[in-house]
Amino acid sequence: MSKLVFETVRRAPPLAEQIYTTLRQQLRRGAFSMGERLGDAALAKTLAVSRAPVREALSRLVADGLLETGKGGFQIPVPTVKSMEEVFDVRSLLEPPAASRAAQALTPSAEAALDEALKAARNAVAQGDEAGFLAANYLFRSAWIDCVPNLRLRDTILRFDDQAGLVRRATLVLPAAREEALQLLEQWTEAFHRRDSRAAGDFALAFITAASRYFRELAEREEVFRSVTSVPSA
Repeated sequence: MSKLVFETVRRAPPLAEQIYTTLRQQLRRGAFSMGERLGDAALAKTLAVSRAPVREALSRLVADGLLETGKGGFQIPVPTVKSMEEVFDVRSLLEPPAASRAAQALTPSAEAALDEALKAARNAVAQGDEAGFLAANYLFRSAWIDCVPNLRLRDTILRFDDQAGLVRRATLVLPAAREEALQLLEQWTEAFHRRDSRAAGDFALAFITAASRYFRELAEREEVFRSVTSVPSA
């Protein structure tokens, strides 16, 4: 009897992992509104699973900063001005030097990914597609961050990425914000293609500065953002 070969056999990811991945993708795409509640019982019923893996997935999303807990259960965070200012500060310190290093380490596949993301961003702006532009923005970020040679620096940036995503979902609904972001993406892509590390770092900072400006403008005229300095927890 010949020996069986099991190299291609793979065990399916645990149910909680599958639910976590699915919800995380939807949250990053802005499928839910800020402040919207997510009930574990309702989600379990929709997914036709027990509540245990759903609660495990939701708890992981809380740790990621994509959800928060309160008396009513789980809900989409409403960013506080204080917390987002801290995130902008961290990003301003980390991302410009990371982008500079990524420009020198950019691979051909990453260049192609940047071009595809830029093309998608242009189409999204032309069509007024908010979700499409948000998705293109994530693709662009993923392409250059993957080229950061310092793995610890890369992981630290990604640790704040989902929290920064709260701002992206809030600000990129504005046509003016998408137009300005597209202009910066155009220039940023050219800098990456030139392997211009200084310019790549400068555009990284310009992108963060623009996002911070739009966030503050929204916070000043809308009550959707909290002005308190902490997020309530259970």
